[in-house]
Amino acid sequence: MITYKEIEINVISNTYVETRGLNFYLDKEVRIVIGRNLPENYIDVIKYIIDYILDSKRIISENQNIGYYSWLLQFRLDKDNFYTIYEVNSEGSDFNKGCDTAISVVRHQGEICWQESFIPLFPNFNQSIVISDGVYEGKDIEGIRYDSPQDECGWYLITDDYNNDIKSLKVVHFYHVAFSRPDILKYLAIPFGYRFLMKEGNVEIRKNEEE
Repeated sequence: MITYKEIEINVISNTYVETRGLNFYLDKEVRIVIGRNLPENYIDVIKYIIDYILDSKRIISENQNIGYYSWLLQFRLDKDNFYTIYEVNSEGSDFNKGCDTAISVVRHQGEICWQESFIPLFPNFNQSIVISDGVYEGKDIEGIRYDSPQDECGWYLITDDYNNDIKSLKVVHFYHVAFSRPDILKYLAIPFGYRFLMKEGNVEIRKNEEE
């Protein structure tokens, strides 16, 4: 058992990670099913949820969604009166119990940044992103990240289909790109002022000289 912000976090028989004390704020506790990751990975997710609820004084309801960095979680009420955490599947068509995909996405994004000595700047699942034609079709991408307002992640994703007419660019929700281009998701926590260039399976990361 550990205590975080006066909330107990318990690992139950390597089956669940669950809270004690969060019901003071929610009238419910929260639990996550342990899957293929270590218990401490699920504890990190629980801490994120505690921050979300306590720091912002959020009221949680059945089937409510929450962005966990670059992925999406959902609260579902179970028979034990816990909110059990589910996550959106990789196609965006349904939710599965647990949060292994969310943990994997954040881990891979962090690893890319640490390799480059960057501090990760995780995009939020509900932010907007700017794309050109060819992104959804799986073409090679040049991604450039600019400092942006909170509702935008700052990424401009351009392919060879871009005709240099800024009016042809589309502003879409980040999750559309997350579902259609899982191959680039791990690069999208690279901070403002940098870019990546994907060409024929190879990726180069560099400073944005325009900054």
